[in-house]
Amino acid sequence: MTEARLARDYDIRFGHGLLKSDSANWGRYVVITTPSAWGATKDELNHEPAGVGYNEWLDRTHLIEVSDSLPDDIDLVVGMGAGRALDHAKLVAKRKDKPLVQVPTVVSTGAIIHGFVADWDGRQIIGQLAVVNCEYVLVDYDVVLKAPERLNTAGLGDVLCGYAGLSEWRRNAELGKTGPVEEEKTARAVALYDHIVTEFPKTLDDDGELTPASVKEIMDAVQARDDALIKDERAPGADHAFCFVVEIAADKYWIHGEMCALGAVIIAWRTNQSPETLTGWLDKCKVRWRPSDVEITREELGAGIAVWPKWMGDGTDGKPASPSIVVQEPMTEEEIDACWEWLNSN
Repeated sequence: MTEARLARDYDIRFGHGLLKSDSANWGRYVVITTPSAWGATKDELNHEPAGVGYNEWLDRTHLIEVSDSLPDDIDLVVGMGAGRALDHAKLVAKRKDKPLVQVPTVVSTGAIIHGFVADWDGRQIIGQLAVVNCEYVLVDYDVVLKAPERLNTAGLGDVLCGYAGLSEWRRNAELGKTGPVEEEKTARAVALYDHIVTEFPKTLDDDGELTPASVKEIMDAVQARDDALIKDERAPGADHAFCFVVEIAADKYWIHGEMCALGAVIIAWRTNQSPETLTGWLDKCKVRWRPSDVEITREELGAGIAVWPKWMGDGTDGKPASPSIVVQEPMTEEEIDACWEWLNSN
C-alpha cells in the first residue's frame, strides 16, 4: 500500500488567479466537488472538465458510484471543495489510476494535507479505503476568500482543540493518577497554539475581515498540526471524537473544526482546566463554538455525549478502556444540563 506523505512535505502553492493559470496545463480532467464549491470555481477554470462528480456524503457505495460514473480516458483528477470533496477525489484518483490535484475552496480541513481515505459504512468508519498522495495543493486566495468566514476559521478550531488532551493530562496529574505533564511532549503543541493566537489576529484587515495573509496563516497552522500533536495516551483526543459522535447520533453534518472546538471546550470545562483560556483563544481567532453559533440543540448535544464513551473505547469490546474523563466519569443528565448552561452563558 502507498505510504501516506507527511503533512509537512505537502507542496502547497499560494497566490491569486492560480486556478485559471494552472488549469491551462491540466489536459483532460474530471472534477469531484459539491454544488457550492463548483459555483465558486467553475468560472475560474481555463477549460471545462470532461466530467463533474458531486459528493453528497462519505459512504463507500456513494463514493464508488460517483467515481464509476466519470470517464476513464482522462489525464488528471481534481478535487475542488472542502474535506468531503477532497477525500472523494482521492478515491477517484485511486480507482482511475490517475494523478490528483487538490483545490480546497476553504482551508479548514486536514483532508488537504492527508492522503488517507476512510472507509465509511454510512456514518461509521470501518477501515481505510485508500492512500493517495496528491501532486500538489492549489490555494487560490480569490477562491478561498469567497467562502463564508467561519468555513475558513474553523481550521484554527481544528488545531486549537488539542487543548482538550492537554487538559485531561493536567487534571490526571493534579489528581495523582499519572505523572506530571512532560514538557518535551507538549512544548510543540503549546508553541503552535501561542503562535496562532498571537499571529492570526494580526492578519485581519482594519474591519476585522480575513485577508490572503489570514488564509495562509490558517493553512500553515493546519499543516503544522500533525508535527505538534501531543502523541501520548494521557492526552486522548476526545475533541475529535465529540465531532463524530454528535454527527452519528443526529445523522447530520456540522462544520468539523467548530465541533472539535466545542468538544474541546466541554473537556476543558469538565476537567476544570481553565476553559476560559480556550474560549478566549477561539474568540480571538473567530472560531465559532457556542451552541447557538454552531447550531446545535441541547437534545443533539446530549445524544452525542451519551455515545461518546463508546466511541472513545469504554472497554466493552475487550480492549483497554480509554483513560479519558469521557469514559472514566461519563456525564450525567444533570452534568450535561450544567455544561449546557455554562456554554450558553460564556
